[in-house]
Amino acid sequence: MIDWKQWLPRAWLPMALSLCAMGSHAAAASTTEPAYPLRAAAVKAFCAEGDHPDALAKLVGLGTQADAANRAWATTLVLAIRDGALTCDSHGGAVITQKEGHVDAVTLAPAQAAPAGTPYVPTIVMMRKLAVATAEMDLFSKQRDLREKAAAQVSKFFMLLDPDILRRAIQRQGDADIKATLALAMAKRGLYSSDKKEQLGAIEALGGVPSESSRTLLTDYLANQQVQANPLLADAAKTALRSIDQWLAIGNGLSILFSGLSYAGILLLTAIGLSIIFGLMGVINLAHGEFIMLGAYATYLVEHLMRVYAPSMFGAYIFVAIPVAFVACGLFGVLLEYCVIRFLYRRPLETLLATWAVSIAIIKLVQLVFGSQNVEFITPSFLNGGAQVVGGFFVTYNRLFAIGFSLAVFLATYAVIRTTRIGLLMRATTQNRDMAKCLGVPAQRIDRLAFAMGAGLAGLAGVVLTQIASVNPFMGAGFVIDAFMVVVLGGAGSLVGTAVSSLALGEINQFIEPFYGAVAAKVAVLLIIVLIIQKRPNGLFTVKTRG
Repeated sequence: MIDWKQWLPRAWLPMALSLCAMGSHAAAASTTEPAYPLRAAAVKAFCAEGDHPDALAKLVGLGTQADAANRAWATTLVLAIRDGALTCDSHGGAVITQKEGHVDAVTLAPAQAAPAGTPYVPTIVMMRKLAVATAEMDLFSKQRDLREKAAAQVSKFFMLLDPDILRRAIQRQGDADIKATLALAMAKRGLYSSDKKEQLGAIEALGGVPSESSRTLLTDYLANQQVQANPLLADAAKTALRSIDQWLAIGNGLSILFSGLSYAGILLLTAIGLSIIFGLMGVINLAHGEFIMLGAYATYLVEHLMRVYAPSMFGAYIFVAIPVAFVACGLFGVLLEYCVIRFLYRRPLETLLATWAVSIAIIKLVQLVFGSQNVEFITPSFLNGGAQVVGGFFVTYNRLFAIGFSLAVFLATYAVIRTTRIGLLMRATTQNRDMAKCLGVPAQRIDRLAFAMGAGLAGLAGVVLTQIASVNPFMGAGFVIDAFMVVVLGGAGSLVGTAVSSLALGEINQFIEPFYGAVAAKVAVLLIIVLIIQKRPNGLFTVKTRG
């Protein structure tokens, strides 16, 4: 007889163990292969087909999905292919070689064994396709800078992009500038389509986005004999070209006007302080350019200190530098007036020589402290870049800031001169110094205050110039000449004359420079000033004086 008590444990134990093993194998299989079927299929297709575009399209398709994990995986795999870090095996699997070791190409989990095959080395053509694939996936990134770079890359290689992916990117894109770049890339691709309706749509789209690149594309397209043989396509291309040329002409005119305004704003900032000093005190201050330079270096110190001690507020350092530069240059102006200028009133030649010596001393002092090389600034984020208004007309934010800031400084200075008691005393001293003294006006203190105000305004010019021009110890020499031209033409002591002459000289200079060069523009400006001074020796706007 069979002893069931002894037989049952012995019979069921192997069966239970085998069932557990089968279950574990099934569980393991379910956690590897079925978990990432799309990834495994894409890797297998690429390892089997290599440079075939369908294999890469599968990877890009996963990289543009809503699933963030798949997007990150596809980006990692494409970069591995680009860097030659992907090794395929004979079973359709692949391993990625990284600095930390080897990872499975499907799961990105550490691989148990090193790859046995040869790493995939992309060709030059494949490298270009990989660059476009990376850009197409970056179009769906949450980071704007990545999307912007990707849009530029897609626009460059528009013939290689996937139109379906680009349409989805345009629909999901919230940034107007990036969306316009993608729409232009789509239109470029449609221009070379075999479908005439798609070509007409591309021509219309290019005509609605006037730019030099659109004009070049349509010109080359119109030179095609097949297009010339089709009246419908040829007429549409010619109409779009005429529209683009008209908008480009308007854009170039606006660009010259805007450049003149920005240059006029810089001239106004550099000359307004000199106008006060020269008009009130009759002092030819050749150190005025060095006050501009000191304002720029004061901005540099503020930027450096805020970068180290207040990094969270670093983007606003330009606004902190405005009062710092004004006060620092104003105090230096008071020191110069008290130590040097007050002993040389009504002696213009000695004043000229003294301020020239002071300017050289300031330059040498700055060289000893900061060196002779240019100092570098990190532009605040709100002053970076710009916006294209129409084709050929691009407004940069730093130039726009210079125009707005110079206008605000001019209005504030004009309000101080015309509406405050200090301004009243300054105007009285300018009109008749001896009578103002007899009436109790402290002329010496007014002179010192005016010199401080002029020096502080020069420091404000230095703040703005840090975002536009090179900052070095010799930067003031070029601006002081232009400032004197503005003051002489507008009339010494006249703020309105300074503003008008700044605008006139800025626009004239920028109108001539694109056609004949910077030297010819300077010569023309000087000739115009000479002709005007012959007719009006005191400038365009003469300040009334008595006695």
